[in-house]
Amino acid sequence: MDIRLTSAILLGKITSLILKLSGSGATAAPGLFALKIDPNLIKKLSRKIKGGSVIISGTNGKTTTARLTFDILSSKYKIIHNRQGSNLLRGIASTLIQKAPVFGKIDFDLGLWEVDEATLSAAIENLSPKKIVLLNLFRDQLDRYGEVDTVRRNWQKSLSKLPKDTGLVLNTDDPGISFLAKSCKAKTIYFGVNDAQTNLPAIDHVADIKYCLNCNSKLIYKSLFSAHLGHYKCPNCGLGRPTPVIFAKNLNFKTNLTSSALLSIDHKVLTINYSLPGLYNVYNILAASAVSSNFDISPQIIKEKINGFSTAFGRFQKTEIDRKQIITMLIKNPAGANEVIRTLAQKDNLNLLIILNDNIADGRDVSWIWDTQWEVLKDKVKNITVAGIRSWDMATRLKYAKFKLSKNDIYKEISYSIADSIDKLNKNDTLIILPTYTALLEVQKSLSRLGGGKKWHEN
Repeated sequence: MDIRLTSAILLGKITSLILKLSGSGATAAPGLFALKIDPNLIKKLSRKIKGGSVIISGTNGKTTTARLTFDILSSKYKIIHNRQGSNLLRGIASTLIQKAPVFGKIDFDLGLWEVDEATLSAAIENLSPKKIVLLNLFRDQLDRYGEVDTVRRNWQKSLSKLPKDTGLVLNTDDPGISFLAKSCKAKTIYFGVNDAQTNLPAIDHVADIKYCLNCNSKLIYKSLFSAHLGHYKCPNCGLGRPTPVIFAKNLNFKTNLTSSALLSIDHKVLTINYSLPGLYNVYNILAASAVSSNFDISPQIIKEKINGFSTAFGRFQKTEIDRKQIITMLIKNPAGANEVIRTLAQKDNLNLLIILNDNIADGRDVSWIWDTQWEVLKDKVKNITVAGIRSWDMATRLKYAKFKLSKNDIYKEISYSIADSIDKLNKNDTLIILPTYTALLEVQKSLSRLGGGKKWHEN
């Protein structure tokens, strides 16, 4: 018997019980304390998962992709998954502790792990994954992650150590992601969008990659979808977008914030109609489909799960309070926020509540709001309110974008801003709430108190 492992699991379970009795989700602390007793807890327990582990990482889309992948794979396999979204090592450890008996037996076919991009290298070392899914890499929380190039170099070092039998699932439309295949011997599967353009409104993109990562020549884009995502090629060395095996085409983004597309999996073309908006969710769907097809899930099951899928709270969540509709959409960096803005620009007479916090989990540096194209919504907005710790910074940004706000439209208290914004709604109006991460948690609590939504740890 491994005394250290058993003691760590026992401490984690006791910590989890105490926290849950106090009303907490217990998603991180049990793992944090347990890892102090046995730093190898994740290695020891993950080795007992029959089919090994799958890691999903990237700047945007991790939670949605992981949840959709879980829904699809669960049709055939018993999955252990950090579904509550705690994506650091302590969150992975907490999930393993929750599912493992005291003596460490793990009875699952596959492990599915959403992993923070700064934690990817450590997660690979601890989990020895069978497959790694990399969605995208954008500028995000520079005070925490550093520049995109720094994160990519760290990834390259870890990927270079992978054994040949590891599967790598990469977004071919992101030149910084597809380039990572050069760093390792792993078998690579690419996914991407095969349309030349989308029906979303045009927007000026903030690109984190403009030059070839191989020879430093300026990339040429035949099609540019979002930020630096598109169909690219280097005119000097010829480095270009690899041909995707899993792809989407005929994208149609509707004004009711649903979408349709043709999805090609293993040379079989499926028509999907799903309740998610925006280009960013197309990539999430493609990534989940690529992983699932690699685990022998039939295209028909993949289609059914996509069509019936709903996201985690806040990624795109609809709530009803007193017969009034509220939609919550998380924003946290320029690339993600710009895609949300493009999606909303399909609609008119918007009622917006933008909530900006600068807690540690959000990133202390909020200068990213100046790289976000709020101007696109100027003529689309009926009412706009801002709230949060940095509400005045957001109000200043909107002033430069030519929005008209009064002091009565600026709140520090998030709960008051939500209640007031709902009160202002007419009968057939919808409130769109755009919060940063820690603000999202406060939004969820406020909506629950007002009669809509679930507690965070119940999602």
